[in-house]
Amino acid sequence: MDAHYFIALPIADEQLIQFATTLQLEQYYKTVYEPGEYHLTLRFLGALTETELADWRTRLLDIVETMQGLTLHLDHLERFGLAERPRVFAVGPSLNNQLLQLAQKIDPTPHQPFLPHVTLAKKWRQEVTLLPPEGIPASYVDVNEIILYKICPTSRPRYQVDTRFQFGKK
Repeated sequence: MDAHYFIALPIADEQLIQFATTLQLEQYYKTVYEPGEYHLTLRFLGALTETELADWRTRLLDIVETMQGLTLHLDHLERFGLAERPRVFAVGPSLNNQLLQLAQKIDPTPHQPFLPHVTLAKKWRQEVTLLPPEGIPASYVDVNEIILYKICPTSRPRYQVDTRFQFGKK
């Protein structure tokens, strides 16, 4: 299988880690993300040739040199799938112009609407009948880089850094 890639903002936040830990998501989901895997996907790329990978690295360098870091306010829960057994459990940021402009620069013609979120868990356990407790994470996260990740499904961590791109630097 060819390696797959995606572009994301790394989300490292102690409040989010504490919030996720108190929910005990492993009781409800088969896959619970580790704090080092928290990210907000800007664009999934899939399999890339070496030429395409080099082109994306160049493009991301051009994007980050024109932007400064941004602050995300993680302020609500997101669930995807059926209400009684959501397949994805995530937190979402309030939308701001910086985030929307960045998403637009990376993916000017998206196939789907941009719905920013940080997945905490996925793959609902069929035997579970109760939903995870409600709550609002309410934390602010400073993001100073974009990461081009390589997906390694059989490794830990699953998402490995291919290249880091610091905002405001070439």
